[in-house]
Amino acid sequence: MRFDLRQLAYFVAVAEELNFTRAARRLNVAQQSLSSAIARLEAHVGFDLFERSSRTVALTERGSSWLPYARDLLAVAQRCANAAHDLAAGDGASLRVGLAATAAVEITPRLLQVHAERHPGVRVVTRHYGLEDPTGGLRTHRSDVAIVRPPFTSTGLELAVVATEPRFVALWAGHPLATRQHVEFEEIADLPWIDVVSADPVWCAFWRVNERRSGPVRFGAQGHTLDDLLDAARAGRAVGLVPASIARAQRWPGLVFVEVTDIPGSDVAIAWNTTAPLPAPARAFIDLATTLAAGQPPG
Repeated sequence: MRFDLRQLAYFVAVAEELNFTRAARRLNVAQQSLSSAIARLEAHVGFDLFERSSRTVALTERGSSWLPYARDLLAVAQRCANAAHDLAAGDGASLRVGLAATAAVEITPRLLQVHAERHPGVRVVTRHYGLEDPTGGLRTHRSDVAIVRPPFTSTGLELAVVATEPRFVALWAGHPLATRQHVEFEEIADLPWIDVVSADPVWCAFWRVNERRSGPVRFGAQGHTLDDLLDAARAGRAVGLVPASIARAQRWPGLVFVEVTDIPGSDVAIAWNTTAPLPAPARAFIDLATTLAAGQPPG
């Protein structure tokens, strides 16, 4: 029995989201195309993968049992593609490091520098990912490891926290709160917020501080990237939270960042997939990151 890898990817996305609308947004496909692909896959395997109602989606018992095999096949296909790319380029060991949009902290450049000194034979390729993929390319197997900011939907991933820093609200320079050193969340909760389109729901809930809200978020703008968030704040259309490393970068004219003191800080983590064997260069990178985070000199 042969399988269409795209259909398998669609199946895994719906299985992780348990919502066809969110899965379609994550995959950047039309919902009808996603539903049709799942129906064709169900006909191909000979059993239902999901139980559907007007309000819920759940894996069937057979669908749940088959899911790990679908993930394994996708992981093997991605490793095959990666190996072909490396061989075509004539390179040996390589490491793909994904950088989530807001994970630019002090540890990142130092980690890359020390890794290059310790592993000069490993070709490191870094790639930045927008707010719509807080896993830094791990979800699509385009990265071997990633520097990310949990929480987000982390099924099939393992994370090691390496830093934590406070969160700041981004405000236009003329905002009444812009002269403050600190604010509490209730002072900004009812302001218009940025709506990050197609982002992970767990990640969105954290950055909107949903656990502290008694009602729905009021949105004043939409966007996909960190720049969209900052542009909306600069124009006074919406506010949003950013980590301290972004707030302290001192390269955002027209913006003021005020620390929100009564909410938890934002973790930075090294993350990797657990659905496939971890390449040796990735393991070395993870070990180095945790060593540096602990304040120990690399061995």
